[in-house]
Amino acid sequence: MLEGSGEGIANPERKERGANVEIIIKFMRHGERDKNAVLTNYGREVTKQRAQESGIGTTDFDAVKAIGSNADPSVSGMGRALETADIYAHEIAGDEAFKTRARKILSYESITTPSPYNHRKVYNSHLPENFAELSDEEKVRVSKVAQSATLNHMMSIKTPEADAFRRENAGAFAEVVHHYTLMVRRLHSDSRVLIPAGSHGGNLELLLQQALVHQIDDRERVGFSDLSEIGGDIDPSEAFNVTIKTDEDGELLPLQVTFDNPNRPHGEMHLSPKVLEQVRLFWESLHQGSDEEPEEPAQPES
Repeated sequence: MLEGSGEGIANPERKERGANVEIIIKFMRHGERDKNAVLTNYGREVTKQRAQESGIGTTDFDAVKAIGSNADPSVSGMGRALETADIYAHEIAGDEAFKTRARKILSYESITTPSPYNHRKVYNSHLPENFAELSDEEKVRVSKVAQSATLNHMMSIKTPEADAFRRENAGAFAEVVHHYTLMVRRLHSDSRVLIPAGSHGGNLELLLQQALVHQIDDRERVGFSDLSEIGGDIDPSEAFNVTIKTDEDGELLPLQVTFDNPNRPHGEMHLSPKVLEQVRLFWESLHQGSDEEPEEPAQPES
């Protein structure tokens, strides 16, 4: 369960490992892409800019390690989501960033439930025919319209199949979170790890859609039915963060959620452990015996 491995606080290694540990998973949407789903140079530059604007210093974390979906790999061998996470990690940590690794669990290609819609077809249907001729700034504007229309279409489908699709997507991200809630117990006390995790728009929002605990009109609500509640869909190169943290006794604290974008909600938000476990177990029931568990972060030096 989300409380970790169940070790008691009397564990003699408690002071050495697992206390005051922080892992921040930065779930990122890939940068701007072209009609062939390949990351553009403009998208790469925006990702670098986002890292520079983050205020994260090169010594703020003991380890920075990028993971991500490798769907639709480019000629470089990295798909747009994996490359985006790689760019972000190296912009923060330079050559000190640990080796970037592909993680199928973060890819839409790992979803076994048939999609209730054709994402690329719907998305491209909302792009103008002269898309390739537009300036970078114009492409950003029309791509935002296309992405919003596509996600609104997906969220509006009210069928058991569509519900299963959304739950499986959320469960994949819940599995990643679960993995690292166990990992904090094994890291040196007082260590901090940053995990830029590249994925895809229309997939990563579903973790929040299912499990985000937030305030609406002074009432606590779990999940949402309209993306406007979080300020709309996640933009290219944008991220939300899930902070996995332990206290001085090594006990897991609430899983806080924050957005990098200052125009999004910034009140108290966290993930519901109950919903996380529900969607994670749903995902697990569909992926028994899979090898999709995310790799653990490299151990920071003591």
